[in-house]
Amino acid sequence: MPLDPQVQAFLAGMEEQGLPPFEEMSVPMARDVMGGFRDVQGDPEPVAEVTNVLATGPAGKLPVRVYDPAPGTAPPLMIFIHGGGWVIGNVEGYDKPCRALANAARCVVASVEYRLSPETKYPGPAEDAYAAALWLAGHAAELGADPRRVIVAGDSAGGNLAAVVSLMARDRGAPRIDQQILLFPVTAPARGTTFPSYEENADGYMLTRGAMEWFWDHYVSSAEQAREPYASPLHAKDLSGLPPAVVATAEYDPLRDEGRAYAERLAEAGVPVTPLPYDGMIHDFFLMGAALDRTRRLLSDIGDQVGKRFGS
Repeated sequence: MPLDPQVQAFLAGMEEQGLPPFEEMSVPMARDVMGGFRDVQGDPEPVAEVTNVLATGPAGKLPVRVYDPAPGTAPPLMIFIHGGGWVIGNVEGYDKPCRALANAARCVVASVEYRLSPETKYPGPAEDAYAAALWLAGHAAELGADPRRVIVAGDSAGGNLAAVVSLMARDRGAPRIDQQILLFPVTAPARGTTFPSYEENADGYMLTRGAMEWFWDHYVSSAEQAREPYASPLHAKDLSGLPPAVVATAEYDPLRDEGRAYAERLAEAGVPVTPLPYDGMIHDFFLMGAALDRTRRLLSDIGDQVGKRFGS
């Protein structure tokens, strides 16, 4: 379908700002630009209880911000891993979306801050995400959540890390993860890709092919490393035994087809999968609540999927 009119207006506003594409930015500039996205996230929703904790990581403590929409009710625990190409983003920049997510999904949302690339290359961020998930699942009751209902979720590169954490948890025997929610996930390397969506949506829709190559170049040290399953879950030989998955994709997103491909491979491996395709949308509109009405629809859909999984 055509590009959503609100998306058209959003992209026109971005173009008026005259910002260079990510692939022409320095890492510090890209991180500053990411901070500017808070303006299109809307007002922060009130959440009953917000606390900060430190999870145990492989190289030190990892900051986690915990959002409890209904203290005392022990809802599911959603471990959320932020996007930003493994290079940009942090817990503070995702405060507003995670508040909205906690309320919409009726979960305790634990937003994880992992070490970023290029300062910490692969597999550092993935190991951080896994270690945080292991710690959070083990402390779910203390955080006000039900340790028997654990979700791992993320957007973009965070969707990649959520998928990887699910793989690691299966391979390493813990923690038990009951659902994975992958929003516009990165599942395969950008360089050399043959997915049509990388051609159709290479430029003009905020996230570009060049930007994805830039992010990957900062994350991994070689093309061979990029194809490892814990970097590119689509390259995993065996996807059986993974938790039920929700996979959201956007029509005008370079990552659309690799998200679809991962959902198809999960289904072929016997994993229950719910695809959530969003026509007329661009990459990671999860972050654009003030500009796009469909962001609220996405949040509602996530809440529905959590409710269906856990009967709540």
